Formats: sequence, structure tokens, C-alpha cells
Amino acid sequence: MSTDTPLTDAEWTIRASARLHARWPTISRSQRDEAAAEVAAKPHMRCLEPEDAVAIWLQPIAPSDVPF
Repeated sequence: MSTDTPLTDAEWTIRASARLHARWPTISRSQRDEAAAEVAAKPHMRCLEPEDAVAIWLQPIAPSDVPF
């Protein structure tokens, strides 16, 4: 979902947190928001769409047979 207008920090974090919720529905919102902020703080992740950045961030711990 690429747009010409960059996302604000808040928009980026909300979308990243939502993506984390889809993967980890049992963790608290504050934990998801903290993780989303951690991802957003990395310049090489922040230049990506939030959903793509979270997918990359989760790769080291994601089982290969779980689609997301």
C-alpha cells in the first residue's frame, strides 16, 4: 500500500502495531506499540511500509509454515 504522502510517525506506528496484533493477538496493546516504535526507530525499516517492515522484523522468529 504505497502512497505519495509519507505517513506520520503516529500513522506508521498504528499500522505496524495492527500488523503485530494480527501476528500476536495475545500480547497487550502497550507491548505491540512498544515493538512498533522499536521497528520505526530503525531507519532501514521506517522507509518501508509498516506491514512490510514488521514482516521483515518478525522473520527471525516466524515459523516457515505460518502464512502472514
